[in-house]
Amino acid sequence: MKIATKPTALAIAVASTLSYAPVAVQAEEEQAENPEVIEVRGIRGSLSRAQDIKRSSDGVVDAISAEDIGKFPDTNLAESLQRITGVSIDRKNGEGNQITVRGFGPSFNLVTLNGRSMPFADSPKQEGAGGTQNRSFNFEQIASESVSGVNVYKTGKANIASGGIGATVDITTAKPFDYDGFKSAFSLKGIHDSTVEQGDDITPEISGMISSTFLDNRLGVLAAYSYSGRDSRQEIIATDGWLSQTENCELGFTTSLCQGGNVIDDSANTNRYGTIWLPQNYNMDVSNHERVRQNAQLVLQFAPTDNLVASVDYFYSEYEDTIERYQTAHWFGNWVTGATDQNGTITRIVNGAGGTDFIGYYDEPRTENDSVGLNLDWTINDAWSVRLDYHHSVSHAQPDGNLSEQSILLTNADFFCATYEQCYAGQFTVDYGQGTDLPVLNDPAQWAAAGFDGYVHYLYDGAVKTQDPYELASIGGNLVIGRGNEVENTIDQLKLDFTWENLGGGMLASVDFGASYVDFQYDTTWRMNMTTLGRAWNPSVDQLNLVGRGDVGGDFSGSSSLFPYFVEFDVGSMYNQIRDEYGFTFNPEVYNSVNEETTAAYVMANLQADLLDMPLNIVAGLRYETTDVTGETRQVTPYALRYESLTELRPQFDAEPVFGASSLEGDYDYLLPSLDISWEAVDDLLLRFSAGRSLTRTDLTALRPAVSIANSRPSGPYLAYQGNANLKPYVSDNLDLSVEWYYAPASYAAVSYFHKWVDNYISNETTTGLLYNADGVAYTDPSQGDLVPDGSNANGCPESGLDDPICDGTVVPNSPDITWQITTPVNKESAEVYGVELALQHMFADTGFGVQANYTLVDGDVDYDVDSVEEQNALTGLSDSANLVAFYDKHGFQVRLAYNWRDKFLAATDQLRAPNEPVFTEEYGQLDANVSYDITEHFTVFLEGLNLTDETFRQHGRYENQLVSAQTFGPRYTFGVRATF
Repeated sequence: MKIATKPTALAIAVASTLSYAPVAVQAEEEQAENPEVIEVRGIRGSLSRAQDIKRSSDGVVDAISAEDIGKFPDTNLAESLQRITGVSIDRKNGEGNQITVRGFGPSFNLVTLNGRSMPFADSPKQEGAGGTQNRSFNFEQIASESVSGVNVYKTGKANIASGGIGATVDITTAKPFDYDGFKSAFSLKGIHDSTVEQGDDITPEISGMISSTFLDNRLGVLAAYSYSGRDSRQEIIATDGWLSQTENCELGFTTSLCQGGNVIDDSANTNRYGTIWLPQNYNMDVSNHERVRQNAQLVLQFAPTDNLVASVDYFYSEYEDTIERYQTAHWFGNWVTGATDQNGTITRIVNGAGGTDFIGYYDEPRTENDSVGLNLDWTINDAWSVRLDYHHSVSHAQPDGNLSEQSILLTNADFFCATYEQCYAGQFTVDYGQGTDLPVLNDPAQWAAAGFDGYVHYLYDGAVKTQDPYELASIGGNLVIGRGNEVENTIDQLKLDFTWENLGGGMLASVDFGASYVDFQYDTTWRMNMTTLGRAWNPSVDQLNLVGRGDVGGDFSGSSSLFPYFVEFDVGSMYNQIRDEYGFTFNPEVYNSVNEETTAAYVMANLQADLLDMPLNIVAGLRYETTDVTGETRQVTPYALRYESLTELRPQFDAEPVFGASSLEGDYDYLLPSLDISWEAVDDLLLRFSAGRSLTRTDLTALRPAVSIANSRPSGPYLAYQGNANLKPYVSDNLDLSVEWYYAPASYAAVSYFHKWVDNYISNETTTGLLYNADGVAYTDPSQGDLVPDGSNANGCPESGLDDPICDGTVVPNSPDITWQITTPVNKESAEVYGVELALQHMFADTGFGVQANYTLVDGDVDYDVDSVEEQNALTGLSDSANLVAFYDKHGFQVRLAYNWRDKFLAATDQLRAPNEPVFTEEYGQLDANVSYDITEHFTVFLEGLNLTDETFRQHGRYENQLVSAQTFGPRYTFGVRATF
């Protein structure tokens, strides 16, 4: 049996959620009124249906099927997908959110809904308008109750849309003609997140669907709604970036670093003497989340004749996460001494000033989606059929134009300092070299050796005063920021598919052919408000609340030395207060858009024959695609850079901005052949061979044409970025071989080998040169000019001359022109990835017990070399993975234990504040469980648990002691009742 990959009647290609959609299932017992129908549901039924899909498909396909109406194997769709051989997931706040398939990360996998391309939009936390916008789909926004099945196509086919080198993941939902007459399903759940400290201990999740047919099954209507709320707490200990430094002072990490030329002891650096890595900051972070997900759906189907079905559908969804977040942090920049280990990592840091920062955030990321679609399915005669499918879908993040993040930075640094040299605020030490999960903060021996005593010292009225850094009266204003990306992704897609069945017999069984057109539009608007408060504004003590750290970070070694307190405050009201009193520094909006118009045509021949009296199936296809790309940016060019502080050069804009536009165009076209051969060599033993070509389009950020200035520091490095709309997609030639033995009902064993040769891999090309403002004047570095007279403060301005134009930090005599490092993405690399997948599914006869086990080994020439400081090609997500699932399913009682493991992998090639440095996610394993019982034919009660063993999550940079992030997720439980009628 061939599995259809043609358009269905449901047109809800959306980016963030799916609606409730049931699947027709079978009952466990032989029905008295129809003894010929034996219905099997639950775990066994789901696995049996998934096995049938795998066995009967052309190429290498794995599947998941709903266990019952409105019941998917896991409460989170990504958590279910990770049970599939070769599929791994990333987690966000404890929920699976993105997938990796066969070592290819989220951007390399295409997600479709009923065969349709899905728009996607979100407004992630970013440091600037140049933040990464990739094409990866976020599965945390999908309610699992909404899904009837998922097919993972690991090999390409001519009639499946391009975009997934790793895999194409097609999510299927239901329509009213799936049922005969009336059908309904409802569920009521309570969610308890063990991490929650602010919010409700139990939050509701409800879903419901009603479907019915009328007029002798000529008319069908399906309506569905779901709501899910989750309150949770996230705790993170982090270093936001590890900046590389050459020759100790060559790039000028800070002015004080190079004083005397020997501030940092680099004598132990034996691997690459002359290159070191320094942490940008160290912070302790807690956030309280209130997540709400809603979706609603209406589907109408009409069959005026037996041969024609028309479907119209509309879908709306909304996803919102309200986050209150607090952070205590040290910013490194006023070094006294430091030392590296043999890898060049700064391990021992003595910081003489800089203060303790207390940062509050109020984030409101929100995404809305709506979609309307039309589908016509016409069987012309016994030989010919045609399907027409169209949808217009929009995903819109921050649809009201609201900023997704508001933040206020308070600090105890420079409290009442008469001059910069006379202030000794914020003394601290940090040691990344003691072998602990977290660095050791303020080690007593190091602190004493540096002459620190844990207090802020300042000169006031001619006398040295001391102040406890956690005394609320010592905390003052510093910086206020509001920022966020409004993102709107629109897809218009038209597909026309034909099938010709050969009724005359012969080897050629059928031919599929068709064409499609996709208009993909992606628009972003970057908005930012900011003002530097300094000591011009200080909060009152009654606005602040000192809160003890408690057990934050307690699951990691080294946590006992963490900051003792957070400072909490009402960020929203304080933000509005500052805005009303002081206003914000002008920062003009930045507009980016990418448009891709893709036209495709395909033909696919299905051949059937016998080889040695055993069935042989061959599917040969060819797909042609041509794409035109246009990237455009509208932005205001800064007129100068201002010396803001020892760690920042800030762009300055005219009060009356003039927007300039720049655009780039590109195009490409490809032939994508595919060949799938399957042969049942002996009964129940299938041999498969698949070969073909697939492609994945590049991240959208890389297609932006304008030059953008990255975070640049006084004395360098000076970094800029320019996109390239003429980038070609990644193109992969693929080979798959597999042996599958279906030795018993719902039981099989399989071994698969895959090899992918990827061309057009994108690398960064860096050139050097000057950049100019709108008047043609080259940018200069004011920090290197005649800025620092005697008696200057931290910004280099004499106390007696704050109105001097030199002191605005932009016009400084003898400031040198900046030679920028301009990075542009280009196609220039090739890569290979190969691996083996092992899978076993076994039912222990009629006992009700069963087991699933799989293991995936992945390798290639795309590993990241941590000992190389040269530009390199690396594949994110590459890692081995394994699953072990044990279950019992009989007499209406179901129990399942599932353990998933993933080895260490490269998660990203850019850190938050160090864009050229890697992020590695360490080995992680998680145990989940669910239990359910059918009280009656119509009612089921259930209990589900995720991360039962309370596993922790840790990420590091090039080396394990380069902490990037350490998080605890905590267990999460769901309980409730499910009803079907």
